Amino acid sequence: MINHDPGSSPPLLSVNKLRVSFRVGSGINLPVIDTADFILEPQGSLGLVGESGSGKTMLCRTLIGTLARHGAVINGGNITFSGQPITNLGESEWRKLRGHQIGYIPQSSMAGLNPILTIKSQLSEVVKHSTGGSESEVRREVLGLLERVRIPRPTAVMRSRPHQLSGGMRQRVIIAAAIAQGPKLLIADEPTTALDVTVQSEILALINELREELGMALLLVSHDLAVIEEMCSLMAVMYAGATVEVGPTENLISSPNHPYTRALNTSRTDKARPGDLLESIPGDAVSVGHWPNGCRFWPRCPIADLDCQDGLQPDLLAIEQRASACIHSDRMEVTD
Repeated sequence: MINHDPGSSPPLLSVNKLRVSFRVGSGINLPVIDTADFILEPQGSLGLVGESGSGKTMLCRTLIGTLARHGAVINGGNITFSGQPITNLGESEWRKLRGHQIGYIPQSSMAGLNPILTIKSQLSEVVKHSTGGSESEVRREVLGLLERVRIPRPTAVMRSRPHQLSGGMRQRVIIAAAIAQGPKLLIADEPTTALDVTVQSEILALINELREELGMALLLVSHDLAVIEEMCSLMAVMYAGATVEVGPTENLISSPNHPYTRALNTSRTDKARPGDLLESIPGDAVSVGHWPNGCRFWPRCPIADLDCQDGLQPDLLAIEQRASACIHSDRMEVTD
């Protein structure tokens, strides 16, 4: 993984060789994450990219301590937050971190809100956990949160239920809940899913403004490399449960050291020119847990040889401030 200066303060978040599996039967586990590796400094920003099934959402669930709700367990590796190990925390310990230290924005705004309660009721519960206070103080805090996330007519919105709001408005309420307790880290798992392009842009701009205003670190999950390029200084690329490349976003976009990262770059629609044939990644992504021997990407890789097809998934090899899991990264060409 990326080297961390031992003389500096500890990173805010460190994920090292993390392995996560689903429980699918008595004594049987289906691996979903294997060798996830990255670090995130205080107030830093890291984008997590990869195709569906690569393990991004399960990694987010691991980082907020909700694996048990989804029938999954950590099988190996370790996670530290603010220098403290959090790999094997119990639920009571996670309650002290979740929301208070680590805020979370899920993919679906409806999944994060109770459909039968008003917005005021739901945000009031979050505020009470953080600051307590009288009913009038909590109400003022809720109103302030809605104003902070740029919701028009916040007093009327407080009386509304989720189904009465647009998708963009609901997502702003989710963001308000995520920042209510002043977390050090904000995890946003594809926060613009199902929103139209204009609203997507507004939500991402809001997240960026709040991150800078509140001094939070950001872990942003997205399929869109253009979004990651705009929002995050670091990028981690996942394929079939493994981190295959990590480093400064600018470097991974301009000169990737892993064929999968390069394939993601060359298949970007935002950089396609009219009349040109858009490159696509050949073949299909491998099924969760049913990974080939050797490098997981070799069946779809244009530079793979027999050396890539045996043994275990290669470890990340750190070179300066970036790392790649490709044993033939010297064959990679700089992209345009």
